[in-house]
Amino acid sequence: MSVRVGFTKFRQQMLEQELEGIEAMLPNLGVEQVILTGDMVSGDYSPDSRIDLIIVHKTDLCFGRRADFFSWHLDSGVAVDTQVYTPEEFEIYRESLPALKLACDNGRVIFNA
Repeated sequence: MSVRVGFTKFRQQMLEQELEGIEAMLPNLGVEQVILTGDMVSGDYSPDSRIDLIIVHKTDLCFGRRADFFSWHLDSGVAVDTQVYTPEEFEIYRESLPALKLACDNGRVIFNA
């Protein structure tokens, strides 16, 4: 049991360190807002915890291709899961999509231009 507890704490520290690096990059990527969600907000870490981000970014790419930009630019040693919405989509869907509403209600804004 103590090995798992130790590894979970190690994973938490690793994620927090990687998030600091990501936060430093955000002003250079043209994003409007970034919301941290998931395990890092709930504090319920596990060995497979990752950094979960909702990103508001002006783009012409289709929804399925938007995360590619951030996968390339957010150089991280841990898994980073991004959901990217245009500003218009974010305003429309933040109240109507249950998962997005929950993430916005419980998430933590880590960048706001």
